[in-house]
Amino acid sequence: MEEIKILFFVVGTFFGVHQSNIISEKTTVTISPEEKTIIIVQENLMTFIKTESDSINIQNELSKIVHPNHSWSPQLENFPIKEKKFYKSDDKKSLNLKLSLTYSTLKDLKIFGINKNNDGKFSMTNFPKSHTTSTDGTLEEPYWNFEDDKPFTFTEKPLTDLPEAFQKIKKNLLPFWLALK
Repeated sequence: MEEIKILFFVVGTFFGVHQSNIISEKTTVTISPEEKTIIIVQENLMTFIKTESDSINIQNELSKIVHPNHSWSPQLENFPIKEKKFYKSDDKKSLNLKLSLTYSTLKDLKIFGINKNNDGKFSMTNFPKSHTTSTDGTLEEPYWNFEDDKPFTFTEKPLTDLPEAFQKIKKNLLPFWLALK
């Protein structure tokens, strides 16, 4: 099994931020093997803030990654096309991010923990705490498997079982983003 270098729901991993504190409550990933594209929609960007220092760190991290010329993670260097778009949710209450990537070879998907299995299907490990769901794939523990000849989509909701102590310090990122504008 390959080491997963970029987590779909951790925003900073796409931009080389180690120990990123910005995550999405819901992440929807669509991979098109024919077009070699990955569309990642991260909804309701959140963070956890206990101290003033945490708040400053989040503001600094966000200000870097929203900058149009901020570099991407070195893990994505083989991806010829990389685009990002931060935007308000339809109800204007949260911040979302859409990432569009184009990959060159199947090997490029390994940074996300996606490979082909012995049956030739796309496969990735199921992590129960990520609360992954899909109508395109089949869950055959411990793997999600997807057909290799058509687009597939899956959704992750890593904050579903968030302990009460973290619920209390969870903060919406929209006010931080608006302060940068």
